[in-house]
Amino acid sequence: ESYNVSEDGKTLTFKLRPGLKFSSGNPLDAAAVKASLEFTWKSGTCGTYFFEAAQFGNTEAIEAPDATTLVIRLKRAEPLVLHALTQPNTGIIDLKAVEANGGKTWLASNAAGSGPYVLESYEPGVRAVFKANPDFFGTPPIEPEVIVNFVTDNATLLLQARNGQADVTLGLSKASVASLGESADLKVIKVPTARWQLVSFPNKVAPFDNAKFREALTYAVPYEPILANVAHGLGTIFYGPYPPTFPAFNAEIAPPRTYDLEKAKALLAESGVPTPVSAEIVIREGQNDQEQIATILQGAWSQLGVNLSIRKLAAAGYQEAVGAETKQALIVRFDGPSVDDPAWLLDYDLRCKSQFNTSNYCNADAEALLDKAHQTLDPAARQVIWDDIAKIWIADSPRVPIFADTYTAVVSGAVTDWHFAQDGPFDLDKWGRR
Repeated sequence: ESYNVSEDGKTLTFKLRPGLKFSSGNPLDAAAVKASLEFTWKSGTCGTYFFEAAQFGNTEAIEAPDATTLVIRLKRAEPLVLHALTQPNTGIIDLKAVEANGGKTWLASNAAGSGPYVLESYEPGVRAVFKANPDFFGTPPIEPEVIVNFVTDNATLLLQARNGQADVTLGLSKASVASLGESADLKVIKVPTARWQLVSFPNKVAPFDNAKFREALTYAVPYEPILANVAHGLGTIFYGPYPPTFPAFNAEIAPPRTYDLEKAKALLAESGVPTPVSAEIVIREGQNDQEQIATILQGAWSQLGVNLSIRKLAAAGYQEAVGAETKQALIVRFDGPSVDDPAWLLDYDLRCKSQFNTSNYCNADAEALLDKAHQTLDPAARQVIWDDIAKIWIADSPRVPIFADTYTAVVSGAVTDWHFAQDGPFDLDKWGRR
């Protein structure tokens, strides 16, 4: 019903709705919520990462003093916790139902929640069928039933979108989306997102350990042709550590970079790096957009005497390259945080020791500012910190944001209600026909 954060930011108190039930019929009271959150907190999985907002060890206790009160106590203030608690990874589960069905392995193909839908059936890789939950405490879902078919073939997705076989088609390539015309029977939903295509420089490896050299390369990227021919216009060109959809994004500090070969050559000369330079750029096998970006850069950077060789890696090899302690090559990557807050993004994208820092970027001043931001509660004061970090990041040019992505969904003319969520468009109760 409500929540309160103490003045020092260390105590979060939630007042729960009385008389609620899980879809199993078990009571959904403060004791059940406490048990679920403790299960998540101590699981050592993604749930722990989200519950503690990546600040491991910061939770002191979870308490349920009465049936409708839940208290979370932190060792230090962390503004991210409230946002992180809204993620699917921290969703409240019915542990009594889980235990009654043999334990947590049962959750691999079943659900034990209290949301607008219950999972009626599930065939991995084939389909999932959801039925409206009659005991849901909130606004009832629009549709009484939703069937999700898992289709990986782009041609099949395109065909079902064109012939109206599906109400909603997700995951189409940008080229396929661009090929569709809109009509009374077909609509394309477009939403700017906090995800982007980027090229990471291996900042620990010469000559990419030279900031001027990196900066030179950022001015030799044909951004507009890439946006037109790779993203088919479904994106936004930007520069800096935050995408334009972030509240912290400041266009005055981070205007988009433009293709300027003469400026790139001047910066290259200023860097003192002798040419030619040979380097490798890694892409994931089967990702046509990554291959197109790498090929375009290969041609553009050759004019600076930087010769790129493209290496395609299968999924496992690609993930190994991304997670390597010291990155040896440039990496083309589609990325974006689950929580659209700079602290969440920078915790994995900026910190020197983060294995998910795909550039091996390390700046002690920027990291000290990030530590300060984590304990700063005032939004205006936090914005000053985000701006200062952005200025440092831009001066260092640790990578190239190619374009911020625009999410697309193709829907039939019958669909009147839709909703986008950063972790995927899976708030199914908000999709429907009236």
